[in-house]
Amino acid sequence: MKSKGETKMKSDLFRYVPRRSFLAGVGTTAAGSLLRPLFASAANASPTRLLIVHRPCGTFPTAFFPQGGNATTFTLPPILQPLASLQDQMVILNGIYCPRDHSWAGDQHGAGMITMMSGKRPIEIPGTSSGGDANAKNQMAAGPSVDQFFLQQASLGLQNVAMSSGIQSTAYAPSSIGLPNFKVMSYGTAGAMFPESRDSVMFSNVFGGAMANASPQDLARMRSQNTSVLNFVNKDLTRLRGLVPKTEMTKLDAHLDGISKLQARLLATSNPTMPVGAACTPPVDAALPGPTGDTTQDEAQHKTLAQNQLGIILSAFQCDLARVATFSFAHGNSALRFSKILPNFTDGAGHHDISHNMGATNEHAAIDTFYSQMMADFLSKMKATPDGAGTLLDNTIVVYFNECCYGWDHSIENMPVLMFGGKNLKLQTGQHLQFGMRYMNDVWVAIANAMGMPMTTFGDTAFSKGALPGLFG
Repeated sequence: MKSKGETKMKSDLFRYVPRRSFLAGVGTTAAGSLLRPLFASAANASPTRLLIVHRPCGTFPTAFFPQGGNATTFTLPPILQPLASLQDQMVILNGIYCPRDHSWAGDQHGAGMITMMSGKRPIEIPGTSSGGDANAKNQMAAGPSVDQFFLQQASLGLQNVAMSSGIQSTAYAPSSIGLPNFKVMSYGTAGAMFPESRDSVMFSNVFGGAMANASPQDLARMRSQNTSVLNFVNKDLTRLRGLVPKTEMTKLDAHLDGISKLQARLLATSNPTMPVGAACTPPVDAALPGPTGDTTQDEAQHKTLAQNQLGIILSAFQCDLARVATFSFAHGNSALRFSKILPNFTDGAGHHDISHNMGATNEHAAIDTFYSQMMADFLSKMKATPDGAGTLLDNTIVVYFNECCYGWDHSIENMPVLMFGGKNLKLQTGQHLQFGMRYMNDVWVAIANAMGMPMTTFGDTAFSKGALPGLFG
């Protein structure tokens, strides 16, 4: 039996205080799933979210970490310049170590991804053997990753959330197939949770999940009539508008309009006979650029796909259809040629190969700067989205990390880690914090405590010293 303290601990995490009569009546319907957050907003009681974003292949540290100043007066280095407008919403963590040992066998990018997310030494995939290969790709996490661990602890707050196991997504199709190794961020009790790279499928998974209570007859009618997610719930929405607080009506209209436009963009070039919805198979082809010349599909679509995936996460958070998400721009052996993505980028090698070229520091920094710009655009949208007592970014902790520091030696020291948002959890933003040697496990412990989940260690205790100080007030 859970103690009162345990129950309170879990209910405080991803807290949410909806209108009781609403939850008792329509809160679990398709329309109710889209309206729940408006009641929370009216009560200034929006849930807390966690988003973990990965970009691959290390960085160029002297262009990533500030080289002067103190904790609050520092100049952003070149890689972080695109985030200048968000400096007061950001924490730069300097001196964070990856919780692993270089002597461990197996692919170093895979070991970095797995240990940054799970805090423990990787294991071999059951039924496989490395055969003594120091670069073997048959690794997986030994237990749940931090996102799934948090969700398990927060189970009391997630009964009415469609994506109760969170969102796992990527903007690089090769990350969705093969062995998990450096491709998978999230691990549950059943093992690897491969990320979804198809934005149309991700849209269906997220918003179709809101229609879990739809009858078979409703779903059949939707398939036959090519009805969209919003058309499906339109009747309920019309009926329920009278229940929405007047102060939230403008937000409701703007929010539904945003979802409608997002769906229209995803389906713009799709097969019009394939509807989006629960129990339906949405089109694989979304409104993405096609490849030209020798540009691959992944290269042609990388930027737009990342924008679409992050946009779906934003809407899912805003709709309260998910409270935890992981997103990876690409995996640690990314073959993306940025000469096909960025103008005036002349190095024709793939990202992973560039990261192993010690003479290509400018090119490496340019790629990391590109990802900083992508994050800046996305975070600015979160900052501009009203949510309860503040904005969506205020109620979300965003962790942005890499699986190694220098790409050429897969270094585990001074990992390039940023955090954003979390104002309503008292994240002490606008800082460049320097630590002598603390592990990523300690960052997760600090976040857990701030979210109302008291703990002293996470992952392997050999790589955990306790909650990282100075992050939260």
